[in-house]
Amino acid sequence: MWGIKSMDKKSYLVESIIYQILWVIIGTIFFSVTYILLEGVITRSIDPETELGTFYVFYFNVGKYILMAIGGLLILSGMFIIQRKRFNKYNQYFESGLRYISGEDQSMIAFHESLSDEKMTFEKLHRHRVELEEKYELAYREKTDLLTYLAHDIKTPLANMSGYITLLNDEESLTDEQKRKFINVVYKNVKYLEYLSEEFFLYLKLSLNEIPLNLVNLNIGIFFRQWEEEKGSLVDRHKLILEIPKLEIPEINTDPQLLLRVMENLLSNAVKYSPMDSEIKIIVSAERKCLKIYVKNIVEDNINVNWSMATSKFYRGDISRRANGNGSGLGLTIVNDVIKHLGGSFEIGEEDKCVCAEVSLPYNLN
Repeated sequence: MWGIKSMDKKSYLVESIIYQILWVIIGTIFFSVTYILLEGVITRSIDPETELGTFYVFYFNVGKYILMAIGGLLILSGMFIIQRKRFNKYNQYFESGLRYISGEDQSMIAFHESLSDEKMTFEKLHRHRVELEEKYELAYREKTDLLTYLAHDIKTPLANMSGYITLLNDEESLTDEQKRKFINVVYKNVKYLEYLSEEFFLYLKLSLNEIPLNLVNLNIGIFFRQWEEEKGSLVDRHKLILEIPKLEIPEINTDPQLLLRVMENLLSNAVKYSPMDSEIKIIVSAERKCLKIYVKNIVEDNINVNWSMATSKFYRGDISRRANGNGSGLGLTIVNDVIKHLGGSFEIGEEDKCVCAEVSLPYNLN
């Protein structure tokens, strides 16, 4: 094709113009040769000794100009057809791209090499559409899960409360000890419902990014020692050990209420999955301009938890723990979201029957 295919990457428009120029050149040559041959045939058929007939007079006066006009029209028509076909092909590329974006087609037709950027754009838009659909499906699933888990978790304590309140109301023969026992069960269920509502509302606020940051310069040592004093006596049959060395930077710019929620959820998780009378270590240190908090506890042999999924929404590690500890399945999810909200990172894993939760927070959150 006179070197057209040898071009590494040609413009689709330039290629169309080249095709039209080639058609004009080839058409002109073909028509010129045809005209010359026809002119020669007609000229040689003339008898010089006789008068020109009507056909020859018409041809030499008008006919040859009509032939030239027909040749020009044919050349122009050819150019128009070439342009039309190229335009239709161009439309096919973009129609294929649009169908691919919308999901009607699983793939696109082969694009002209000069339209590789446009093809990449269609592929990016297709991936973006798929990602948006996946995010929408995930958000819909999370919304459904939220309602399902909330309904399930509320149903059990409500049923317990209803049963015991009915007994308190209907049974006149109950002893004072039985009444106290039933009232205590109702009270625990009320507190559990309160805990659930707080967890779910906090999760919703974090999901919607509606929790403002109340940043203060917090003394790290004072905060953790006060927290240890408060929680040490409340941890049932576990030994809470706090290790906090003298830090070069004694204060951190953060939200103390959110940090408190993080520590409460991490401690609750450690208590839930560690054996009775075991140690729970809280180690606080400074590394690379970040405050590091480690919460370590051993786990029993019969505990089955996939810690890589522990921060997934509504994940509940061990089915045997649900009846006793229950929990919303959002504890570590909330920890992860809060830590991100505070500009840090959170990881949790298990090694040699020891679970380690690692929190990293920047000293300055501006």
